[in-house]
Amino acid sequence: MKRTTEPARRPSARERNRRSILGAASEVLRRDPEATLDDVAARAGVVRRTVYGHFANRQALLVALVHSAAADFVAEVGQIDPAAPDPAAELASAILRTWSTARRNAPLITLARRTMDDEVRAAMAPFAGLMSDLIEHGRRCGVFAGHVDARVLAEVLEAGSTTYLRAAAGGRWSGDESDVALGHLLTLGVGIDAARAAVARAHERAGPARPRDSGGARG
Repeated sequence: MKRTTEPARRPSARERNRRSILGAASEVLRRDPEATLDDVAARAGVVRRTVYGHFANRQALLVALVHSAAADFVAEVGQIDPAAPDPAAELASAILRTWSTARRNAPLITLARRTMDDEVRAAMAPFAGLMSDLIEHGRRCGVFAGHVDARVLAEVLEAGSTTYLRAAAGGRWSGDESDVALGHLLTLGVGIDAARAAVARAHERAGPARPRDSGGARG
């Protein structure tokens, strides 16, 4: 029996409005973290009442934005193999794939962490779990230092990424994803030469571009 393909369901007007509001909020709040729902409504081309029809208050809108940003981040991560034969390059690859998304969403995450850090952690929990598993695997292989629990090390790397993002936003640091990956590997106890080689291998996986020899995270 021949199977027919059902046409994709078109989003409803309500779904389109919600997407439009989220897109507008993301754009507005990146520029001005103190922007109001009125500002968001104006950018989305809707009345304030329409925004409230989807989000009870500004906090609810921020929660939705955090989960949307986390979904974008996870989409950029792709597949992380927590049992990879080359854990250092695997970790570096994850950083190379996600740093541009992290920088794009940094103002939103910084804003959200002020009042809803638990929500941010919950949204990022799947990624944090994978990174923790990868770090534990690297410890067992003798690639990463074993003096601290892998879950703690994953939190240390997360805090380090946040610091790099803040420094970049404040003009105090001009490094790139290669520098972040290198810095994370050094934090995990990988020697400087081995860490640079791992970042190079990660770049080779991604394509022909090679990492620049930046001073952003040199030892």
